[in-house]
Amino acid sequence: MTARSTPRPNWRQRLALAVPVLIAAMAMPALASKAGYIAPQGGAAPAITTITGSPLTVLVGGDQSFQIVNDQVPGSGQIYPSQTTDLADMGWMVRTGGALYTPDFSNHGTTATSNLGTVTPYAAQSISPVTGTGTEADPFVVAVNATLGATGLQSRQEVRYVNGKNFFTKRFTLTNTSAAPQEAKIYLGGDIYLAASDSGIPYREAASGSPGGSDCGTPASYYILYIPQTPADSYTGNGYSNVWSQIGTGDLDGALGPANCMDNGAALQWNRTLAAGASVTILAATSFGEIPSIAQFDITSVTPRSGAQGATVPVTIQGIGFATGMTVAFGTGVSVADLVVVDADTATATLTIAADAPVGLRNVTGVNAAGTLNATLVGGFEVTGGGPPTDPFALTRVVPPSGYVGTTMQVTLQGTGFAAGMAVAFGDGIAVSNLAVTNATTATVTLTIAADAVPGPRTVSGTNAAGNQTASLPNGFIVLAAGPGPQVAQPVPTLGLGSLLLLALGLFGAAWAIFRR
Repeated sequence: MTARSTPRPNWRQRLALAVPVLIAAMAMPALASKAGYIAPQGGAAPAITTITGSPLTVLVGGDQSFQIVNDQVPGSGQIYPSQTTDLADMGWMVRTGGALYTPDFSNHGTTATSNLGTVTPYAAQSISPVTGTGTEADPFVVAVNATLGATGLQSRQEVRYVNGKNFFTKRFTLTNTSAAPQEAKIYLGGDIYLAASDSGIPYREAASGSPGGSDCGTPASYYILYIPQTPADSYTGNGYSNVWSQIGTGDLDGALGPANCMDNGAALQWNRTLAAGASVTILAATSFGEIPSIAQFDITSVTPRSGAQGATVPVTIQGIGFATGMTVAFGTGVSVADLVVVDADTATATLTIAADAPVGLRNVTGVNAAGTLNATLVGGFEVTGGGPPTDPFALTRVVPPSGYVGTTMQVTLQGTGFAAGMAVAFGDGIAVSNLAVTNATTATVTLTIAADAVPGPRTVSGTNAAGNQTASLPNGFIVLAAGPGPQVAQPVPTLGLGSLLLLALGLFGAAWAIFRR
């Protein structure tokens, strides 16, 4: 057989092969010139699982990082660097014990995060494949697990996306497996790439406190927002390098930079103390394009998450954009009463669950005070069959929440997991008696407040009937100093015989003096 030589490509073919190389060569100096650029370190790149949805495609990194592609802006990632097939400068970061744990930015294809300073990439990373079908009832889900060095802290993230939405959500859980409490500052931030431009104007959506940026158009038409579904302790929106510097030094400034067109970024911060063995979960979303309704009105959680048929259950509802006049509904067989808006993020209500209410999960829906926005928490509450409580022991409310020193009064306790045999305490100077459990969520008790009890707020504490769960309600009851009290009638003085004689002599003397005039 005669060997056949491979024909040389003609000039058109050679040009087609050369153009991508030339483009890449020209792009590298531009990338390297961005402040904070870090040359690739040559280590193993983090694993990536891609949620291919519409309009968003979400690249999730095993190192708790992201890149997002929006069908409305084809060919451009929405986080710097803007390539569409690799991870970018966005993710979860945690500061604890003097160290900052971050995604492995230096082993992404490109990064400009050097202003973070000294960082420690997450260790022992793992990432799941995509599950779910992308519907409201069955969203796409990716789970990521990573450890924070030898601290004993472990992170887990669940990323969720529903087709048709211009935002995706994240549930970030930090667990302390060590034997000692630990302080942690948790950040979510990124170098945003608005539409197809690395320039934007710092922006914050007031209703939810969501920092981010808008495009430089007048008026703006495209926004990227970091939405704190769990209320954040601080935030920032500024030049991207300024954002990284704030995270690197420890605290965000709670402010927006100047309203100028700039290469900008944004971040959120949550401060938490984790007891030994405890966990904390942070909920957040990130949106691309128009401002979504969840950044203005949303329901994010209900506590407790379940109630039995035939029970009356006080609940606490968390969310965004709450105001007096809003309404909520829990579905068939559950009536809602006493809805009280505590603040823009919290409301309380009392649920009455019919004895024949359908058992199972149901959506919690709401309408904002203006009647213009709707919210749905899918599977947010579960009706269970009658019987022993399924929720953990908790104290949520004392009614009335205060009492005067030197008085005896009856109060109603609200919570979950109540049963005969439980115990409660209200602190020094308050004796507790006649504790009676009405049902799994309600109990009554008599308080005797000593006359010398110290006025001020008290933590109400309790232990469940089995003695294996405790609960506390900080500032759950207030001891008040004694008020003015009722007016007491003063006794009329009585006069003895001697006093009467003196009185008579006095009157006679006065009369005689008048007669002599």
